[in-house]
Amino acid sequence: MKRLLLSIAIILASPAVLLAGKFEPYEIKPGIPYYSDEYTDNNGVSELGEEKNFEEVFQNYNYYEAVFDADKRMIIFKAYEKGAIEFSESYHYDSEGHLIKKVVQNSDGSETVVDF
Repeated sequence: MKRLLLSIAIILASPAVLLAGKFEPYEIKPGIPYYSDEYTDNNGVSELGEEKNFEEVFQNYNYYEAVFDADKRMIIFKAYEKGAIEFSESYHYDSEGHLIKKVVQNSDGSETVVDF
């Protein structure tokens, strides 16, 4: 019986382990910013770390913001340093929902387009 319960616990925990580190709020509201004090780069796409409220992250030297669309896709990502935008990324999708490009705007005003 203990082995059965252990096996069930491992199976149920497996998806959580696979998703660890990827931010996904319980309810995504389009156009609402979400914040974290960490992010990862996943093949050129920024992913927000664990969600925190603005008051928690604002006190940090670096913090990050993400905005999602109605289809739960990230459309804007911003990295802040001392409250100023260090860089921002806007993500663009085709009619089928596939990521086609990312536009990066640096604090110096320069812009880089990355095609996917």
